[in-house]
Order: sequence, then C-alpha cells, then structure tokens
Amino acid sequence: MQIKAISTYLPEKKITNEELANQFNVPAEEIFKKTGVLVRCHTSIDINMQKMAEYAAIQLFDQVPDIRSQIDALILVGHGFSYKAPNTSAILQHLLQLPKKCYCIDLPHGCTGYIYGLSIAHSLIQSKITKNILLLTADTPSYGIRKDDLELLSIFGDSATATFITHSNTSSSFEKFIFYTDGSGYDKLIVERSGTINPADLEYYSDKNNPPHGIMKMDGTAIFLMSIKLVPNMIYETLEKNNLSINDIDYFVFHQANSFMLEMLRKKLKIPKEKFFNDIRYTGNTVSSSIPIALHQLIKENKLHRGMKLLLAGFGLGYTLGATVIEF
Repeated sequence: MQIKAISTYLPEKKITNEELANQFNVPAEEIFKKTGVLVRCHTSIDINMQKMAEYAAIQLFDQVPDIRSQIDALILVGHGFSYKAPNTSAILQHLLQLPKKCYCIDLPHGCTGYIYGLSIAHSLIQSKITKNILLLTADTPSYGIRKDDLELLSIFGDSATATFITHSNTSSSFEKFIFYTDGSGYDKLIVERSGTINPADLEYYSDKNNPPHGIMKMDGTAIFLMSIKLVPNMIYETLEKNNLSINDIDYFVFHQANSFMLEMLRKKLKIPKEKFFNDIRYTGNTVSSSIPIALHQLIKENKLHRGMKLLLAGFGLGYTLGATVIEF
C-alpha cells in the first residue's frame, strides 16, 4: 500500500481568536494558550460534509488527472452524512464520475477515522479486492456547536481531505495496525439529540442557540486524561509490532487534538521535536481530517520523502484509538 497524493479543502469562513475574544470578552492570548489555535474554518449549511468531500476529491483529480478512471474503491470517513440511507459514498461515486465497478463505504468515525480508513484500504489491497482507493475524510463539527460555547468554538474546525492510495510493487514489513476501544467513554465527546436516542423535539428547537443537527458536548478533562494514559502504551505497542524503535521513525503524526496535549505526549514519549508534528494554528481540531492535513502540510514544506517511516496515531471520541507505521 502506498499513499500517492493528498489534497485538502478548508472552508473560506475563518473564525479568529480576536473575534472570539470580542464575543466572549476574554483575551485572545488566553484562547491560543489553551488550544494552540489561531484560526479555525467553519463551513456553511449549503456546503455540508458531502460537498466538502467532493471539493477535496476534485482538487486531488486536478493534481493527478489520470487517476479518476482507475479508482475502484471509495471510503468516506466522518460525520454528517447526507442521509441515513442511502450511503453518501454512493452519491459521491456518481457526482465524481467514478467507475461503476467501485466499492463504496461510509465510515462514521471521528478522531481515529483516518487510521480506520487506512486499515480498510490496506485490507482491500492485501486481499486483492481493489487496487486504487480514494479515501475521503470530511467533518463539520461546527454544525453541532452552540454559539455561546467558547470552549468548543475555540477548538474545532471544519475540513475535508482526499487521499489516493494504491497498490505498491515494493514489499513493506510495516503497515501493521493497533486498535483500542473503550466504549464506556462514549459520552465524554458526544453529539446529543442527533440520532434515534432522545431525538430533537419542539422543546429543543425552542432554544434558538441549539444547533439544528444536534448539540456537541465534551468533557475535555476526561478526553485529556484518557489520551495521556492510553496513547503512550499504544505507541510502544505499535513500534514493537512493527519491529521498530522511536529512533527508526522519521516523523510522528498524531491526531491534532490540542497543541498542549500533543506537547505533553511528545515529552512523555521522549520524541525529538524535529520528528513530531504539532501545528494546528490555522485549522483547529479537524477530527478525522487532522492527520491527512498534517501529512499534506509536511509534503508542502518538502519535509516528507519517499522511503520515510511515519507513525500515525488517532485517538478520541468513542473512546477509540488506533495507530500504524507506514512507509511514505
């Protein structure tokens, strides 16, 4: 399995710390100190998850025009699917004019979603079901945030990415995955009133600050403690499973949850700063898109080269965690 190209889509609307500071009467510096975010992007109601994923894919096809006709699988990761049925990936297959002999799947996942998407892509390629995969991530966390919730407005941003994954002729001893799930933490980051359990009703809609698609609630302390406790062991297990050490890894790219949390993890794992990506200043926490956005930024800065070993790790809502080592 080889990642051949990555594209990203960020909505035009930018929410700055200065705007939040004026709205909530707090210093802009304090918002940055807590999150590491300067700007986050919010989409509009007419540019939803499906549309953002479509834009990211079109950008990818502009980069590599000849791949569209080769794609035989489409994996769509995120939340905010267009309908409960049919699957949004099938709609995107049609809109993007992909071949009709195309495996399509929706993957409702968050912070670990990109790792799950990679694992499915890897399985499809290894089993020779497909050869060329379009992995799309798209999340609209802003849809679930109340206008008076400074904590969540400070952290989350909307985005989409497209990753072209194909069969590699060179064998790799990596691409071994580790996953961990503890569903007891399901309510620590949750979009309430968004499904069939306790759906939104007239009383809910009577509060004009409540978002129409459900309301996001987060126990930031619980998420932080879970990450600090569980992520380091997962990283060590991933390295061991791939017969590698920290020194063998060229870059560590974790889910970009919060700059302060990432720095704590880096120090706990004793990863050198030059090998660790920690930069969410202009995107915020983009949920399933955060890892591919980070990879795209490293490519843009000419820091990634073929043959480099990357450890990718996602963790968050669910609780779910996942990691793997890939050769770029």
